This record gives sequence, structure tokens and C-alpha cells, in this order.
Amino acid sequence: MQQSTTMHYAFTLTDTKGTVGYVACNPEQDISFEDGLAYLEARPLDEFMHKHLLERLKDCDQKQFKNLMQQALSDNGYTRPVLAALLLEACLVHGKFSKLAVFFPDNAAAELRHHTPLIHLKWTMLDDREAHAAWIRQFKANMHDHRILPLPEDMEEFDLPMLFAALPAQDDSWEKAVRVEEVRKALAAEPYDKPWKRPAPEETAMRALERLVEYGFVADVEMRHIASLSPIALLRRWHLDISVRCGRHDLTLRGIATSYGRGLSLADTRAGYSMEMVERTSSFASIGPVAVEDTAMDHPVVVARHSELCAKGIAAMNPNTVPLEVPYDDEPLHWMQGHTPGEHGPEPILVPVQMVYMFCNLDEVCLFSAQGSTGLASGNIMEEAKVAALTEIIERDAEATIPFVKSRCFTLTSEDEKVALLLEDYAARGVHVMFQDMTTELGIPCYTAFVMDKKGGVIRGTGAGLNGRRAVISALTETPYPYPQSPPSAPALRDLPVRRQEDLPDFSMEDPIRNLALLERTLVANNRRPVYVDIRRKDLNFPVVKAFIPGLELSADFDAFSRVSRRLFRNYLRECGE
Repeated sequence: MQQSTTMHYAFTLTDTKGTVGYVACNPEQDISFEDGLAYLEARPLDEFMHKHLLERLKDCDQKQFKNLMQQALSDNGYTRPVLAALLLEACLVHGKFSKLAVFFPDNAAAELRHHTPLIHLKWTMLDDREAHAAWIRQFKANMHDHRILPLPEDMEEFDLPMLFAALPAQDDSWEKAVRVEEVRKALAAEPYDKPWKRPAPEETAMRALERLVEYGFVADVEMRHIASLSPIALLRRWHLDISVRCGRHDLTLRGIATSYGRGLSLADTRAGYSMEMVERTSSFASIGPVAVEDTAMDHPVVVARHSELCAKGIAAMNPNTVPLEVPYDDEPLHWMQGHTPGEHGPEPILVPVQMVYMFCNLDEVCLFSAQGSTGLASGNIMEEAKVAALTEIIERDAEATIPFVKSRCFTLTSEDEKVALLLEDYAARGVHVMFQDMTTELGIPCYTAFVMDKKGGVIRGTGAGLNGRRAVISALTETPYPYPQSPPSAPALRDLPVRRQEDLPDFSMEDPIRNLALLERTLVANNRRPVYVDIRRKDLNFPVVKAFIPGLELSADFDAFSRVSRRLFRNYLRECGE
């Protein structure tokens, strides 16, 4: 085992699908299972070590696994509860051990959930988990692979239970929503004299890259990639190096990460990846004993239960206002200050640190099975960053709540010469691109571009924004189908309507300042007041924000722990019951 008291972890890419990377955080030095377990028993909420050992258990044979069970379990309870929690989780996630779960007491999950940072055991305690899992399989097949959903009247034939029994047969929440178009009319009537002018993308990229190079983040040269439909796509790697020294945790995380840029011009693409690098380097933070380190504004950290903060009259965001796979049960968490728009300006509100930063591995339970980057954005000014963060949440929420139905699909034409030539070139290469209108009840334009390969696979990309004409191009360039070295795709769906890019709605206003006002007013009118945390770094000093919108989904992965949202089920009944 390492001689130092500090555990050093390596941030390692394990898989790539399209342009999405999947990573693991494992000890930099080889460590035996026994030494890793001893380390974990002293720090039972170290998520990195816990996941590392859980993955290592996959390599055990049945005899080795049973020997570990004998070490962990006794007739009177648990001799090594941290090991017992690991083993019970292994029975859940590694199929070859599933039958051994019967050797654990009936209440094992309830007793052992306090000895693991992961949500796995708490998930098994949810009475409706199997019902949600059955529906998640159906929705994943529909929304990821475009399989037809059972009609609502045929649920019983597919052994699918009715979710949300209290959902009215004629739910009118869609119709009652306040749409962005209505809010824009009122805002447009307010005088606004001096709109902010966005700098040229060349200037944005230059400023960002100069600072990233100066402070040692850039790890490699700019490279081209052809893993998406974007005519110009670039990537660049950067250094990640953070530490966590609070509670029982004393650790570092180091490695190489990659940022991507896509667009119709080289300048936009370079600005895209450079600002993503700014965004991502800001989203990995070192956490000290009492504060987040290296941030432009002071971010002291407090440890408390949500109920304790409320009892003191301190405003704090309840984690349960964000869709979670298992409910937050008022466990102690680390908190930092954010803000929410109020009548007379920003109002302070505390936010869990782990919901803000990526891979921070604090001495506390996890709120997610895997933390995502949804709601994280950078900008030339803070308003621009906030607009990007909010629209990303709206985009992900649409992906998670709008089923695939052919009636929402179309093909695209454009009078813009650059876009028209690109669409023609796809067709000449036998690539048939289609789109689905994913706009939710808020009315903010959102589209998914998709291509079907010859084996029936669906390759998708999504874009959202106040300007639907730009959002549809964003969806197109995000689609991870290779270009220009494109294999021919399957034919397009038959009889799809054709929509002109110029006919798509555009609700954008003079500048990001007004666009932010429009988005915030729309959200507040729908009882979804956003929350922000300013996470700009002291060295880079570029505006970066993490945003949250209460009630909107953060992920459309539909994995083993996912739950069907009330709005997804409502939209299923609405779209498929007609």
C-alpha cells in the first residue's frame, strides 16, 4: 500500500461512444484488494475507492466471493460492514453473483446503506423500483432506438403497470404552461437601448487559449476529428489535477481530459472547444478543509443536513427539487453558496457542492449514480454563460421527457448556402438525416437530429435554444455519425414533412442579457425558478456557472437506476394515446 497518507487517483478514459467519454478514477499505483479494503474501511465514503473495489469484485470466482462473505457476515450481523455493503452491491451489479444475495439478511440493504457512498442499496429499498425499471426499458428502446411504445390501452398485455395513478386522465398541464412566446411579447415592449455586442469567435478563442496555455492546462495540440456530422470538428486535450482534503478524505485526482468543438466555421469550432476547456477546467475543483480553492469568489464550505440549515433560517436548495434516482434522506452534505433571481436582484441560496463540481469525492453519500455536466457552461459574460447553462438543461430535459413519435419528425431544407450545400453533400454520400421536434411545454425550441445505420442503430444529437434555426444546426453538428468519411445510412422514414430552416421559430432577443431575462421570466412563470453557482477560476477569470432548474431532468441515459418522470409518463399518454 502507498506509504503516503494521501491517496493518488488517476482519471482514465475507459470507453468512448460517439464523442462521449466514460472514465474511471482508480489508484495510480497498484494496490491489493486487501489494502484497498483497509483504506476504505477507514474512509467508507470514498466513492473512487469504493467503485474501484466493486469493479475488482467482478474478477472473483464463486469460491473467492463466498470466502469474502464469510469475512463480512456473521450469525449476529456484520463483522466487516463496509465489505458486506460492497458484496451486496456486487450481487446487484454483477450478474454472476446475483443468486448469492439470498445469504444476506432481509433488512441488509437498510442496515448497510450507511456503509457505502453509492445509491445502489437505497435503490433496492424503493417499493416501485421494478415498475419503473420495466417502463425505463420500454422508454429507452423507444427514445434511443426508435422502437414503438405499447399503446396505453395495451399496458396490461405487456405486463406494464400504470405509473402515477393520480395522474388525471385528461392532464392539461401542457396547455396551462406559460410559453416563452407569451413572455417574449411583454419583454419586447420594455425599452432596451444598449445591447451588448458579442466579440468575434476568433477573439474569444484567442483569449481563452492564451490563459489556458499560460496556466498549464493545455496538454496537446489541436486535432481534427471526423466522429460527427459537423463539417468542422476539433478536439484538444487538457490536464486535470485536483485535490480533496476535508473530512476523512485526503486524495488527489490527475489525468488527461478532452474537449470538443463543432461548427460550420473554423472560428466557431475553435471557440467552441476552447470555451469548453474553460468550462471543464472550472468544473473540477480542489476542496480544502473549509473552502473550495482557486475560485475567483470566496466559496466557504459548510457541512450540515438540509433540515439543520432550514432550522437556522438559511436558504438551501433541497436536493429533491432536482430529479434524483433515489430520494435525498436528509444526510449530512457539504454546501456552498449560489444564488437565485429574486424580485430585487440575486438572492443567496446554499447548494450541495457535489451537485456543482465534477468528481469531487467528498466525505458524504452520493446523490447520483453518476454525476453529469448538464447545466455547466462558460461565456464571455456571465449572462451568456447562464443562457447556455439553462438551454442545456432544457435540452436534456426534452431528451428525457419527449417520446419518439413519427408525427414529430421532419426533414430539413435551407436557403442558407452553407447549410444547403452541407445537406446536399450528406444526400450525395447516401446519408439520410432526419429531425424530431422535441420542444416541451415551455415552447423553447429543441430538436434532435438522427441517422439510422444499415443495422438499425439510431445515432442522435440534440440542440436547444431560443433561436430554433440555430438549435437545429446544433443538433446536426452534435450527431456522432462520421463525416465526411460517411458510410451510407439506412433510408429516411417514409412520408416525412419537409421544414425550412427559415420557418423554425426564433424567440431570441438583442443580446444574452435580454435572452437571460426571457428565460428566467419564462421559468419563474412556470414555478421553476433557476439556481446558479458562480464557479469561475481565479487564474482563468472567465465566467463559468453551474445552473439548476427545479423539476427539469438532468439525464436521458435511462440506466439501471433511472426513474420515469411524471412528465415523461404524461407525455407518453398524450402522444401515444391520441
